[in-house]
Amino acid sequence: MDENTLIHKLLEVFEYKNEYQLQTSNIQPQDMYVLERIYFNGKMVVKDLSKQYNIPPSTLTGIIDRLENKKLIERLRTNKDRRAIELVTTLEGKKAVEKHIKEDKLFSKNFFNTLDQDKKEKLKELLGELLSNVNKDALFSHDNE
Repeated sequence: MDENTLIHKLLEVFEYKNEYQLQTSNIQPQDMYVLERIYFNGKMVVKDLSKQYNIPPSTLTGIIDRLENKKLIERLRTNKDRRAIELVTTLEGKKAVEKHIKEDKLFSKNFFNTLDQDKKEKLKELLGELLSNVNKDALFSHDNE
């Protein structure tokens, strides 16, 4: 299989993962990404979330609205700066992220367990090296041809 076909087949597998998790959680992948960031940080100021994860403010506002409407996060005013809004996960939001993490672990386990132990370890090693060396900015550069 050539490199382009490999990449597209991998993308299909990960797209299946996203579709599956959308079905089980009813949360869009980009919304889950934001919910996870808030969950892992405990609480986040909207402006920091936008800057730290390169999410345009207009996009983030829509995501926050959807998460709040689903009662997965709450907006809180801070005492330091009344204009700043902190985001925190609700109990339902925490449960959704924890379920998502369990599904991620199950997916990863089953994905890698399609190989025998030696091949699995070698693939993980090679993927680690690939991900350490990849320069995202150069992925669409014609200079690498």
